[in-house]
Amino acid sequence: MANHYLYLTNTRMVSLTARGGRLVARREFAVSGEGMEDFERHLKGLREIPTRVITDLIEEDFRLDTIPHVGFRDREAIISRKLAQIFRGTPYKYAMPLGREPEGRRDDRVLYTAITNAEVLRPWLEAIERLHVPLAGIHSAAVFSGNLLAALDLVFPQTLLVTFTPGEAVRQTYFRDREIRFSRLTPVDLEPGQTLGSMLAEETTRTWQYLDSLRHFGQDDRLEVCVLVHPKDRPSIEPALRDFAQIQYRLLDIEQVAAKLGLKPPPLGSSAEEVLVHLFLRKPVPNHFASPELRADATRRRARLLINQASIGILALGVGWGGFVASQVLRADTADKTSLQQLQSLNREYDEIVRSLPSRGVGGAAMRESVAFYNGNLRGFPSLLDFMLPISQVLEVHPRVQLMQFAWQTASDAAVTPTLTSTTPRDAPPVRTTKRDAPVAPPVESPDAPFANGRFQVALIEATVRMDGVDFRAALGEVDQLAVEIGKVPGYRADVVDSPLDMRPGVGITGKLDEREAATSEARFTLRVVRERAAP
Repeated sequence: MANHYLYLTNTRMVSLTARGGRLVARREFAVSGEGMEDFERHLKGLREIPTRVITDLIEEDFRLDTIPHVGFRDREAIISRKLAQIFRGTPYKYAMPLGREPEGRRDDRVLYTAITNAEVLRPWLEAIERLHVPLAGIHSAAVFSGNLLAALDLVFPQTLLVTFTPGEAVRQTYFRDREIRFSRLTPVDLEPGQTLGSMLAEETTRTWQYLDSLRHFGQDDRLEVCVLVHPKDRPSIEPALRDFAQIQYRLLDIEQVAAKLGLKPPPLGSSAEEVLVHLFLRKPVPNHFASPELRADATRRRARLLINQASIGILALGVGWGGFVASQVLRADTADKTSLQQLQSLNREYDEIVRSLPSRGVGGAAMRESVAFYNGNLRGFPSLLDFMLPISQVLEVHPRVQLMQFAWQTASDAAVTPTLTSTTPRDAPPVRTTKRDAPVAPPVESPDAPFANGRFQVALIEATVRMDGVDFRAALGEVDQLAVEIGKVPGYRADVVDSPLDMRPGVGITGKLDEREAATSEARFTLRVVRERAAP
């Protein structure tokens, strides 16, 4: 992906094009009418490439201030108000948080910077807007030049970075504990007999005196002056730079710096724009001065790219899914053909088996009668599970009742009663009833009896009810209530056949009372439950 950088100074506009993380093209234009025409023609060939403007101007102002440490919204409001107060006549302004004060209220430190003369940028930005070049941002070279010191591991408490700009100017940027505090640009205007080194020595000394007047230095502090210079300019600079107690000079060979940063080929002179742009490629910084209106074309371009990428992704996903579905269809078609062949083979085997079997001569009338019998009697024939499920739900609300056994049968007559051999509870009460009637022999079903159609389901349910001592009144009430609740189930009817204590005439009552009465006992009872199946 290509990127375009415009490095603007007061006398030069340098166009640098990067591809694949490397600078591949460079053009310079003079800040004049003819230079502007050449620049616009050059820009037409790069109008689709995202562009960033990097400024290195004399008109850049820097102000250090502190504000109270407040929440994010309040801090933004304070910073916006401060920017409007300090830089009234320019839209190109930026506030950079620098951290908090170490002592006192620990206020926030903020560096305010702006391009005080908007006319310096106006013709270049108008050309960019006319051609709808996607402007991604406007950045201050001084603000992000501290990244160069970090990349070269030049970290000192007090640092002055000195760089040369296109158009014969010197940028001095002061950093304290890696934070930018001050920057100034000085044109290189050598007097007769003055060397570039002596001019640098005078300017850096003057900068140190200014910073010292602002009490940036303590008695034991030392300013490390790092000068980025090309080897061909070193002989005219190095002899004049002499260290003092509070100033120490370090000459940074620009070719060695380029090799460490991976910049190929290295710059041909001491001008630092290629190094700074390459550094920006490695570690971009946020936009400083460009308003949202200036970045509108870049925003639309980014949105268009995102939409295109999403469309390509969706298309690729659709193609992949279509291929998967097609493979599944082919696989299913193959499986269907295999299944069809197996089915045809089975049908052939079935036909051969049927042809080999002797005919039994089953008539159509017998077949119709069998089907009618099945549909009328067997298809909807009742089951024991369906019969007992509603009864079990009723028994759940009667925890004192314990089911012992039951007998169930289907019949065509509701008067039929299944047989059930009674049992004696383990904890039977001392009082019970005795019947004097002769035992009745169970009916014997005739083998010629007609098939029961299952219209009625009849069951004898034998159970016990737990009672306190011999409290038969509560037991009788519990059993009667159980019969009533079963009778409320649709289609069911329940009658008490044997109650816990039968009080009818002709029934005897016997009992054996011990000296100590049992705390609880279980009284036996029997229910006859009938369910009638609804007519189809």
